[in-house]
Amino acid sequence: MLPDWLRPKGASTRLAVDVTFLETCSSRPSPVLPEGFSLSRMTGDEALPLYRFLYSTVGQEYCWWMRRSMPDAELGEILHDPAVHFMVLRDNSGEPAGFYELDLRQGGDANLAYFGLLPQAMGRGLGRALLDHAVARAFGAGSWRLRVNTCTLDHPNALPNYRRAGFAVRHVVSETWDVPDEYVPERLRRL
Repeated sequence: MLPDWLRPKGASTRLAVDVTFLETCSSRPSPVLPEGFSLSRMTGDEALPLYRFLYSTVGQEYCWWMRRSMPDAELGEILHDPAVHFMVLRDNSGEPAGFYELDLRQGGDANLAYFGLLPQAMGRGLGRALLDHAVARAFGAGSWRLRVNTCTLDHPNALPNYRRAGFAVRHVVSETWDVPDEYVPERLRRL
Protein backbone atom coordinates (compact mmCIF):
# COMPACT_ATOMS: atom_id res chain seq x y z
CA MET A 1 0.00 0.00 0.00
CA LEU A 2 1.39 3.37 -1.03
CA PRO A 3 1.71 6.13 1.53
CA ASP A 4 -0.64 9.04 0.92
CA TRP A 5 2.19 11.37 -0.08
CA LEU A 6 3.04 9.10 -3.05
CA ARG A 7 -0.45 9.36 -4.50
CA PRO A 8 -0.80 12.15 -7.06
CA LYS A 9 -3.04 14.98 -5.84
CA GLY A 10 -3.54 16.47 -9.30
CA ALA A 11 -2.71 15.64 -12.88
CA SER A 12 -0.38 12.69 -13.36
CA THR A 13 1.27 10.69 -16.10
CA ARG A 14 1.21 6.91 -16.11
CA LEU A 15 4.65 5.53 -16.94
CA ALA A 16 5.64 1.91 -17.55
CA VAL A 17 9.10 1.10 -16.23
CA ASP A 18 11.29 -1.94 -15.81
CA VAL A 19 13.10 -1.89 -12.46
CA THR A 20 16.34 -3.85 -12.36
CA PHE A 21 17.50 -5.10 -8.95
CA LEU A 22 21.23 -5.73 -8.57
CA GLU A 23 23.58 -6.76 -5.80
CA THR A 24 27.22 -7.35 -5.03
CA CYS A 25 28.73 -9.38 -2.21
CA SER A 26 32.31 -8.23 -2.59
CA SER A 27 34.19 -5.01 -2.10
CA ARG A 28 37.11 -3.63 -4.02
CA PRO A 29 40.21 -1.82 -2.77
CA SER A 30 39.66 1.58 -1.20
CA PRO A 31 38.89 4.06 -3.96
CA VAL A 32 40.77 7.25 -4.62
CA LEU A 33 38.79 10.33 -5.56
CA PRO A 34 40.10 12.42 -8.45
CA GLU A 35 42.38 15.27 -7.41
CA GLY A 36 40.49 18.30 -6.18
CA PHE A 37 37.42 16.36 -5.04
CA SER A 38 36.36 15.42 -1.54
CA LEU A 39 33.57 13.42 0.00
CA SER A 40 31.83 14.23 3.26
CA ARG A 41 28.97 12.83 5.26
CA MET A 42 26.14 15.30 5.78
CA THR A 43 24.20 15.38 9.03
CA GLY A 44 22.37 17.98 11.04
CA ASP A 45 20.17 20.84 9.94
CA GLU A 46 21.97 21.43 6.63
CA ALA A 47 21.40 17.86 5.42
CA LEU A 48 17.71 18.13 4.44
CA PRO A 49 17.86 21.21 2.16
CA LEU A 50 21.07 19.99 0.51
CA TYR A 51 19.60 16.54 -0.01
CA ARG A 52 16.45 18.02 -1.58
CA PHE A 53 18.58 20.17 -3.91
CA LEU A 54 20.81 17.27 -4.98
CA TYR A 55 17.98 14.76 -5.35
CA SER A 56 15.93 17.17 -7.47
CA THR A 57 18.82 18.35 -9.63
CA VAL A 58 20.40 14.95 -10.19
CA GLY A 59 17.09 13.22 -10.80
CA GLN A 60 15.02 15.81 -12.63
CA GLU A 61 15.71 14.34 -16.08
CA TYR A 62 15.26 10.76 -14.88
CA CYS A 63 11.88 11.04 -13.16
CA TRP A 64 13.15 10.83 -9.59
CA TRP A 65 10.05 11.91 -7.77
CA MET A 66 9.38 9.81 -4.68
CA ARG A 67 11.65 11.71 -2.30
CA ARG A 68 10.51 15.03 -3.80
CA SER A 69 6.97 14.38 -2.57
CA MET A 70 8.06 12.89 0.77
CA PRO A 71 7.25 15.18 3.73
CA ASP A 72 10.23 16.89 5.39
CA ALA A 73 9.59 15.11 8.69
CA GLU A 74 9.83 11.66 7.10
CA LEU A 75 12.84 12.49 4.95
CA GLY A 76 14.55 14.17 7.89
CA GLU A 77 14.01 11.07 10.00
CA ILE A 78 15.78 8.97 7.35
CA LEU A 79 18.67 11.41 6.94
CA HIS A 80 19.21 11.75 10.69
CA ASP A 81 19.34 8.00 11.25
CA PRO A 82 22.94 7.08 12.18
CA ALA A 83 22.71 4.03 9.89
CA VAL A 84 21.96 6.17 6.81
CA HIS A 85 25.00 7.76 5.19
CA PHE A 86 24.21 10.82 3.05
CA MET A 87 27.53 11.43 1.31
CA VAL A 88 28.24 14.52 -0.81
CA LEU A 89 30.96 14.77 -3.43
CA ARG A 90 32.41 18.29 -3.68
CA ASP A 91 34.85 19.96 -6.04
CA ASN A 92 37.86 22.00 -4.88
CA SER A 93 35.70 25.12 -4.50
CA GLY A 94 33.33 23.26 -2.16
CA GLU A 95 30.47 23.07 -4.66
CA PRO A 96 28.49 19.82 -4.72
CA ALA A 97 29.12 17.53 -7.69
CA GLY A 98 27.06 14.49 -6.67
CA PHE A 99 25.86 12.35 -3.81
CA TYR A 100 24.83 8.95 -2.61
CA GLU A 101 22.56 7.66 0.11
CA LEU A 102 23.73 4.43 1.68
CA ASP A 103 21.18 2.71 3.90
CA LEU A 104 22.73 0.39 6.51
CA ARG A 105 19.58 0.03 8.65
CA GLN A 106 19.11 -3.66 7.77
CA GLY A 107 22.29 -4.82 9.46
CA GLY A 108 24.65 -6.37 6.94
CA ASP A 109 22.16 -6.14 4.07
CA ALA A 110 23.00 -2.66 2.75
CA ASN A 111 21.10 -0.68 0.13
CA LEU A 112 22.45 2.06 -2.11
CA ALA A 113 19.16 3.97 -2.08
CA TYR A 114 20.20 6.87 -4.34
CA PHE A 115 23.32 7.70 -6.30
CA GLY A 116 24.08 10.33 -8.91
CA LEU A 117 26.06 13.25 -10.24
CA LEU A 118 24.96 16.76 -11.08
CA PRO A 119 24.77 17.30 -14.86
CA GLN A 120 27.93 19.43 -14.98
CA ALA A 121 29.94 16.68 -13.23
CA MET A 122 29.07 13.92 -15.70
CA GLY A 123 31.60 12.55 -18.16
CA ARG A 124 34.62 13.27 -15.95
CA GLY A 125 35.18 9.83 -14.38
CA LEU A 126 33.63 10.91 -11.09
CA GLY A 127 30.78 8.41 -11.16
CA ARG A 128 32.98 5.34 -10.95
CA ALA A 129 35.06 6.80 -8.12
CA LEU A 130 31.91 7.76 -6.21
CA LEU A 131 30.33 4.34 -6.77
CA ASP A 132 33.50 2.56 -5.67
CA HIS A 133 33.49 4.69 -2.53
CA ALA A 134 29.87 3.73 -1.77
CA VAL A 135 30.69 0.03 -2.19
CA ALA A 136 33.79 0.29 0.00
CA ARG A 137 31.84 2.18 2.68
CA ALA A 138 29.10 -0.46 2.76
CA PHE A 139 31.51 -3.34 3.16
CA GLY A 140 33.74 -1.35 5.51
CA ALA A 141 30.70 -1.03 7.79
CA GLY A 142 30.41 -4.82 7.94
CA SER A 143 27.83 -5.43 5.23
CA TRP A 144 27.72 -8.85 3.59
CA ARG A 145 25.69 -7.59 0.61
CA LEU A 146 25.02 -4.28 -1.13
CA ARG A 147 21.84 -3.91 -3.18
CA VAL A 148 20.90 -1.22 -5.68
CA ASN A 149 18.17 -0.81 -8.25
CA THR A 150 17.78 1.23 -11.38
CA CYS A 151 15.03 1.58 -13.92
CA THR A 152 14.48 2.28 -17.59
CA LEU A 153 13.89 5.98 -16.80
CA ASP A 154 17.33 6.42 -15.20
CA HIS A 155 20.43 7.62 -17.04
CA PRO A 156 21.19 5.12 -19.84
CA ASN A 157 24.63 4.46 -18.36
CA ALA A 158 23.30 3.56 -14.89
CA LEU A 159 22.81 -0.16 -15.46
CA PRO A 160 26.06 -0.70 -17.42
CA ASN A 161 27.99 1.25 -14.75
CA TYR A 162 26.59 -0.86 -11.92
CA ARG A 163 27.46 -4.03 -13.81
CA ARG A 164 31.02 -2.79 -14.54
CA ALA A 165 31.38 -2.07 -10.81
CA GLY A 166 30.68 -5.73 -10.00
CA PHE A 167 26.93 -5.71 -9.38
CA ALA A 168 24.98 -8.69 -10.74
CA VAL A 169 21.36 -8.50 -11.89
CA ARG A 170 19.09 -10.51 -9.58
CA HIS A 171 15.71 -9.78 -11.17
CA VAL A 172 13.71 -7.29 -13.22
CA VAL A 173 10.18 -6.17 -12.37
CA SER A 174 7.81 -4.34 -14.70
CA GLU A 175 5.90 -1.61 -12.87
CA THR A 176 3.48 1.18 -13.71
CA TRP A 177 3.93 4.49 -11.92
CA ASP A 178 1.42 7.33 -11.68
CA VAL A 179 3.83 10.26 -11.47
CA PRO A 180 2.59 13.75 -10.62
CA ASP A 181 3.01 15.87 -13.75
CA GLU A 182 5.16 18.40 -11.89
CA TYR A 183 7.87 15.72 -11.57
CA VAL A 184 7.69 14.28 -15.09
CA PRO A 185 10.63 15.37 -17.28
CA GLU A 186 9.68 17.28 -20.41
CA ARG A 187 10.81 14.39 -22.63
CA LEU A 188 8.19 12.13 -21.00
CA ARG A 189 5.24 14.53 -20.81
CA ARG A 190 1.96 13.70 -22.50
CA LEU A 191 1.28 15.51 -25.76
